[in-house]
Amino acid sequence: MNNLMTDSYGRKMRKLRVSLLDACNFRCTYCMPETATFSKAHDLLSADEISLIVSNLIKLGIEEVRLTGGEPTLRSELVEISERLSEIPLKRLALTTNGFLLKKNLSALRRTNLDSINISLDSLNRQNFLKLAKVDALEVVLDAIDSALDLGFQIKINTVLMKQNIFELEDLLEFARSRQIEIRFLELMKIGVAINSFSESFISAGHVIDLLRRKYKMKQVNTESDSTSFKYQLENGTRLGFIASESMPFCGNCSRLRLDSKGALRSCLMQEHKLNLRGVPFEDYAPVIKQVLKWKPNDRIEKIEQPMYQIGG
Repeated sequence: MNNLMTDSYGRKMRKLRVSLLDACNFRCTYCMPETATFSKAHDLLSADEISLIVSNLIKLGIEEVRLTGGEPTLRSELVEISERLSEIPLKRLALTTNGFLLKKNLSALRRTNLDSINISLDSLNRQNFLKLAKVDALEVVLDAIDSALDLGFQIKINTVLMKQNIFELEDLLEFARSRQIEIRFLELMKIGVAINSFSESFISAGHVIDLLRRKYKMKQVNTESDSTSFKYQLENGTRLGFIASESMPFCGNCSRLRLDSKGALRSCLMQEHKLNLRGVPFEDYAPVIKQVLKWKPNDRIEKIEQPMYQIGG
């Protein structure tokens, strides 16, 4: 069982994304179709089931867990799930959120081992934020970011780079610098509804780096070999990263598995194949893990039709 989490390419799976639900309170243009339907609450993994599955996967080599959605703060048991996972020997417990409902959970989450939060922020312009997210929530998200910083959380900003927000590049960098937090620019991915608008919205990380080098001195920063991002620091101290999934894929070093909100284990965001772990006794995990790792691609899959919110971003 010790080598169960290592695939045929020598990649050791040590990170797990856990989707708490597929519902979201934003309708981001690159993620959510207009006719989105969400799972019923009774179909979702319970806090007990999540704790059990994660505990079992830790026995096999998982070290870090990130809670995702949909939008995980919509899950009423978010704090309870964080408390349960804090009882498990994880090296890291983190959360990715749009920030809209984050503030009310911060004090309770601070009492758990969850200390790292990635917050999506695609625009600092109220009208552009509304256009992209379909929710007039910019001020609420900014307040949540500052509140989380005040409580001592490690915060990163996630910005999906698109032609619709590239004009805000310098403002976003200044926002990160002023708060001494890292901002990560994510390439748009060919997932779900984004496939249809990809050609008219996509901007590569390389193009943005070229733009930045015309104005800033950039020093590359070392990252872990299985990091999804490559990072720079500007001469003014701003820390930024790029997740260039389309133009510079990192499949060959990927160490991630994904547990969706109903208990299915997936090897990749772009891989449709999955196997259920819900109700599976620990002694039967081995064949499930082996098959899921066989499906894990070593090269970039071009696209996936399934919407991202259903997979677990």
